[in-house]
Amino acid sequence: MQLGRFTLAKGASLAPMAGATDTTMRRLCAAHGAVCTVSEMVSAKALTMGDKKSPRLMAGGGGDAPFGVQLFGAQPDVMAEAARLICDMRGKMPFDFIDINMGCPVPKVANSGDGSGLMRDPDKAVKVAEAVIRGAGCPVTVKFRLGWDKGSINCVEFAKAMEAAGVAAVAVHGR
Repeated sequence: MQLGRFTLAKGASLAPMAGATDTTMRRLCAAHGAVCTVSEMVSAKALTMGDKKSPRLMAGGGGDAPFGVQLFGAQPDVMAEAARLICDMRGKMPFDFIDINMGCPVPKVANSGDGSGLMRDPDKAVKVAEAVIRGAGCPVTVKFRLGWDKGSINCVEFAKAMEAAGVAAVAVHGR
């Protein structure tokens, strides 16, 4: 699959996971065959407010595999600005794509409309994706779930909306 300037081979990728997909884990997985790796999720709001911890979550890349920075938030303008800031850091922290987290179900994330909370409002999710694409100088992917909950499975429609918004690829977290 072609994602911008690189080809993503078939195989397993290292999915982002808070507290687990740090630089060491990403490099180990790439060394053992992961076709791409993704950072822990970075808060767009924190990044745009100058948080010093956010850039550390992105540092170190992903070894020899293509590397993506995962961004979360629900405000299109803040997400676009965060994407621009990430791209401005590219010289110091090389990466290949930005992945938008629309799948995190943790209450403090989803209840504020971020992460999987965006699956409750597909129109807003499209605006977020479009804003990140405008702000980024690289391919943008989106990770999401089957639906907000068992009673609202909307992943097929959601994927089609993300494709129409212009994302380069989607990943569905199927639990």
